[in-house]
This record gives sequence, C-alpha cells and structure tokens, in this order.
Amino acid sequence: MIGFQSKETQPLSDDAIRSIFEPNSIAVVGASRNPEKVGYLILKNLLESGFKGKLFPINPKVDEILSLRTYPSLEDVSEDIDLAVIVVPGTIVPNVLKECGKKGIRSVIVISGGFRESGKEGEELEKLVIKIINETGIRLVGPNCIGVDNPYIGMSMWVGVKKKGPISIVSQSGLVGTAFQCWAEKESIGISKCISLGNQVDVNEIDILRYFEEDPHTKTIAMYLEGIQNGREFMKVASDVSKKKPIIALKGGRTEKGIKAAKSHTRSLSGKSEIFEAAINQSGILSTSSLEELYIYSKALSFLPLPKGRRVLIITSSGGAGIMAADTVDRLNLELPSISDDVEKRLRQVLPSYCVFDNPFDVTTTTVESFQLVMEENLEDENIDAFLPIFADPLPRAAEAVKTVAKKTNKPIVVCYVGGGKVEDIEKEKMHEAGIPVFSTPEKAVTALYALVRYNELQSKNV
Repeated sequence: MIGFQSKETQPLSDDAIRSIFEPNSIAVVGASRNPEKVGYLILKNLLESGFKGKLFPINPKVDEILSLRTYPSLEDVSEDIDLAVIVVPGTIVPNVLKECGKKGIRSVIVISGGFRESGKEGEELEKLVIKIINETGIRLVGPNCIGVDNPYIGMSMWVGVKKKGPISIVSQSGLVGTAFQCWAEKESIGISKCISLGNQVDVNEIDILRYFEEDPHTKTIAMYLEGIQNGREFMKVASDVSKKKPIIALKGGRTEKGIKAAKSHTRSLSGKSEIFEAAINQSGILSTSSLEELYIYSKALSFLPLPKGRRVLIITSSGGAGIMAADTVDRLNLELPSISDDVEKRLRQVLPSYCVFDNPFDVTTTTVESFQLVMEENLEDENIDAFLPIFADPLPRAAEAVKTVAKKTNKPIVVCYVGGGKVEDIEKEKMHEAGIPVFSTPEKAVTALYALVRYNELQSKNV
C-alpha cells in the first residue's frame, strides 16, 4: 500500500512502555551545565515541571549540575534506572546503548540526531543502533526526537508543560507536538501524554496507540504522521482503539514537495494523501488538513458529547458573526433547522421584537440571559442536535449561563467567544476549567462541531 513502510512492529512489553511514559527514575546521559545545550535544557525542564522520581545526570567532567549530584557513567549509579535519555553526539550513542544493556536499562530515548536523516554515514550508524538494541532487548524511542512528556508525573522534557488534561499526542515531528502542548497549556486544556517518535528505529505509532488505548488519563489521541511503518497492522490496531477513544490524524507530505521534505526530515516513506486518508478513514480515524484543525478536533472530542445529527442552532449577538458561522455550516454540509413555531411564540413574549427569530438566532442584546433562554427553550426540540452560542461582546457571567444549560442536556454546546479582552479571557478560563471548550472564531467553532459529527458518523461504519 502506497505510503506505508513495511517494517514489522515488535510487541512492546508492559514494563518497557510504562518506563517510557511513567518512569520512577531517569538518567540524562549527556547532561550539561551549559544553558545552551540540550542536556541542560532537558534536565532543567524535568526539575521545573516537578518530576516526582529520581534524576541521575551523567557527565564525567563535573560533580553537580543544577544542584544534582552528577555521575561519571551509568555504571556509577548504584540504584536501578527505569529510563535513559541520551543527548550525546550521535557517534557516541552506540557505546551508551551498550552501557544501558550492561546496566539492565530496557527503556531508552535517544534525542541525538545524525542518523539516517543526515545521509549515508548516518544510515550506517543507525544500523549499528538497531543491531545493539536487538542484542540487548532495549526498547528505543528515536533517535532524532525531543522525548516524552507526562504532566501526571511532572515529566516534561522539552516545553515545560504542567497542566494535566485528556489529550495524548504522538508525533513524527517535535515541533508539532510542542506547538500542540503550548496551545493546550495556554488554554488550560492540558495534555495527558506527548511522545516525539523521531526516526522510529524501534518504538513506533502502533506501539504507542496500544499504550494510549489502556491509559486511563488518555481520552483523545492526536497524531502527526509523515509515514506509517506497517500499514495493515496500523489499520487493525487503530480500528480497535478508535472504537474506544477518538483518534485524529494530520498527515505531513500531501504534495510532491511535501513528500520530498518528509523524506529529508526523518526519511519517512510518505505516499499520496488520498490513499492515506482512505485507509485511515476505514479505521475510524478522523483526518485533518492542518495543525490548527488537529487541535480543534482534539479539543472538541475531548470535552463535548456527540450530537445525534448535523443540525445546529446558532445563537449570536452579532449578525456578522452569525453569517460567518452560517457560511461555514453550509461549507461543511451541516444543517440550520428553523426553530419551532411554539418556541418562537414563547420567545417573542419575552425577548425584544428587534431580535432575529431565525437560525442564526440574533439576540442583538448584550445579556447572557438571552443566550441562556434561547438554548433552554430549544432543549427538547428533536430537530436540533447541537447549540453554537457566539458571544461577540464582553459578557460577564457567560460561563455560568453555558454551564447551567450544559447540566440540563446531552446535546453539545460549542462555544465561540470572539475577542481577547479581560472579560473574555476570564470567561474563557472559567469555561475551560469547567471542561467546556471555547473557540475564538465562528469558523473554528463550526469546525469543532463538524469534528463531533464526523467522528460519530465514522464510528457508525467502524463496527
């Protein structure tokens, strides 16, 4: 199948994968005092993110780094080490792996680059790495990656995330995972886990899907893929996992130039995007076309209930915002049903006559009570599957209104809050803390609803 690599996936033992994501002790091989070195940054991030286990910096030239005792080699550490994070030059990695084997370390992350992504010499070096891990039984993430993050144990190797959340990320690009985590941290959404796979000489996306399937903190799985190593097995595993947890995927390398860039990035085999999308859709995976869309889909599917259908009622205080939302609804083949005659009659008795009693429903006022009233009056309407309130003004108590309605219904409420002033930021924070995702534009909010609809429809076929 085009776009799928053929390397077989090895079974990943429970202990090995637990040590990758949930280590009790970490050795940073190549730890440094130089703030510009990766070995310094990773150790600093682990300390600042509040890692709950033991840290062993490995550097033969110094006695301490960041107030931690430093060890000349892995052999000099008398205690057991669950996970080794290697940040030495690529040419030294094989020797460090041999030391890991002697020490009994079975889980390793190689941050270092200089392997197959860098040319012929790097390819030979990578072959040696594969030979060593096959001989020692080591399970290896990378090389050429940025590591693993798990805020549930205070483990952040790269961006210092602390907020716990329901989304887990598996990425073949360090930047994609980093950007996703930063957005989630800023919005108080948080993440469950994040892993950067790099060149995938051993541990790959199939192994990680199996782990995320059983991880109690993972509710939604976001993936950035440039190529898949074993297409048939991936589809089988993904099909099983997606029945339990939503999987959203972004494929890098959709065009000829993108495919060429993917090959130079991690030497991935990246085929035609239409074949890729057809394959993953058969597995119940939602495909996306941008990093922003990947984030929007993941955010929506992590917090909102699924709608029964495609029909949405838009409530807005801005005619322009309502029009933008309606345009996006039409583009994504969603539906805008009219409100019932009975509901319209009741609302006309209490709302100003200058309101637009249609869909979008323009309340035109700047009170949250109007939004709440329109949603509550339509809760029992079977022709409405979801609500999309657009707060286009700085409205205090918007969060309370949405939370009140959300407690009364299983229909999703996809909130759009336009603007970035103090009131808006406070209300967004309140909603995110309550598990209600907020989107900053009408287009993003409708896209979030579309994600819920698509996932529901895909799962009805993935049986």
